[in-house]
Amino acid sequence: MSLGAVLPGGHARRPDQERPPAVPVPEQLTTLAHVGTELTSGNTLAEGFRRAMRLLDERFGAKRAALFLADDRQRTLTIEATYGVASEDFRARFGLGVAGRVAEMGRPIVVPEVRRDPMALSELADPPAWYGLRLSLVSVPVSVRGKPAGALGVYFAADPSGYATRVSLLQIVASVIAQGIRADLSPAGEEVVPESAPRGVFEYANLIGTSAGMRQVYEEIGQVAGTTATALILGESGTGKELVAQAIHANSDRARGPFVKINGAAFPETLFESELFGHERGAFTGAVNRKKGRLDLAQGGTLFLDEIGDLPLSTQVKLLRVLQSREFERLGGTETLRADVRLIAATNKHMEQAVAAGVFREDLYYRLNVFTITLPPLRDRRSDVPALVEYFLERYAGQHRRKARRIASGAIDVLGRYSWPGNVRELENAVERAVVACAGSVVEERHLPRTIREAAADTPDRKPSLAEAVENLERQMIAEALRESQGNLARASRSLGTTERIVRYKVGKYGLAPGRGRRSG
Repeated sequence: MSLGAVLPGGHARRPDQERPPAVPVPEQLTTLAHVGTELTSGNTLAEGFRRAMRLLDERFGAKRAALFLADDRQRTLTIEATYGVASEDFRARFGLGVAGRVAEMGRPIVVPEVRRDPMALSELADPPAWYGLRLSLVSVPVSVRGKPAGALGVYFAADPSGYATRVSLLQIVASVIAQGIRADLSPAGEEVVPESAPRGVFEYANLIGTSAGMRQVYEEIGQVAGTTATALILGESGTGKELVAQAIHANSDRARGPFVKINGAAFPETLFESELFGHERGAFTGAVNRKKGRLDLAQGGTLFLDEIGDLPLSTQVKLLRVLQSREFERLGGTETLRADVRLIAATNKHMEQAVAAGVFREDLYYRLNVFTITLPPLRDRRSDVPALVEYFLERYAGQHRRKARRIASGAIDVLGRYSWPGNVRELENAVERAVVACAGSVVEERHLPRTIREAAADTPDRKPSLAEAVENLERQMIAEALRESQGNLARASRSLGTTERIVRYKVGKYGLAPGRGRRSG
């Protein structure tokens, strides 16, 4: 339902990643029959739910599950039943989080990897406890009398295959649950309105980063996504402004519509207006045919206007009219067209200074500045570097067919000291370069770009605070225990003399990969 990077909907399965055994279709049908029996056999809905989910766990690897039900006015969600997790581990909010969006929109949502999805994490009371888990989430609506009544969310071991099967499976389970709810709510003999047909699966964009600055960004995305408000995204080049815009669109009511983008600095003034508004035949030399503009192409969806601070004043006037009246004309045309689009703008400029200097219209700025999201530069969120490195490492090792699977701690230290003037985009390029230069399985410091190594070497080492020193020691001890236990959290926790829950929390906090006993970068 992104900043770092947006992960694709599917992820390559790691060799050490558990994949639930494939279940033949006849056995799936048998399992569904048994699930229906279990759901209706308990003395309470919660008891039947736990029995049914235990069966799904055995057959399909459903590790955790939660059933959310909405109140009569569809304003709040309550946790009706859970499996594998306590009800207090969730924060249910109608319209927010995965369950809230499913209950509101009445359509399934698939989250390929929960620990990297801000909307999935937003409904968890203790997100760090989930960081070390590689779980996917499939959530489907529970509908009664044709209206959304709640959501069923089931967490599986992350696996890029089989999402469609799981969605279909859970839709049937949700239908059985809905029948039970209807039986409780409907007087005998009352005609029940058939449920609406299930809609297509929707995948959230995943956003990387758990720093305080990024958590604020996630919260703001959740606040503005479900509205029609114009959003203005501010941040330096390379911080991921477009990715935030994609996340807002993907979690909005316009998610099924197009996401169209245009860069205000990429075209000359006349050509930009042609790209934005379109043109009629003969509007200018070379206009041999009518052309639809980006506003036309974005009808029913979202238009992302990047680098809006570079628009010339004459174009700003026309854009202001679009925002005020939702009307525009193509170049050379007289027909007034309606713009059924949501506008999201972004810039790396200081807009107040641009307004004061007279290069950006004050009235347009106030029209755009309805809801502002400011992205922190990477140098202010260095704790997110390991997670970003892990993603880029895995991505480019597969893309370039290299053996690199992990990065040495010395290389991570270098990346952590660097100031990153180019932000996440520069980090991505650095990791790709390192993967290409690495012939083995471990990316080392020497594989990093020379400019980064030299700049990091010139950065004076400061004496760590007591808290930092304790964290560094704790990180090293947990990483060593994970290596010795070959990623087994239970054995690692015993060797450290603590509980598995605490170790799992620390694994997420410090960006360690439990399956490999190393940093996630």
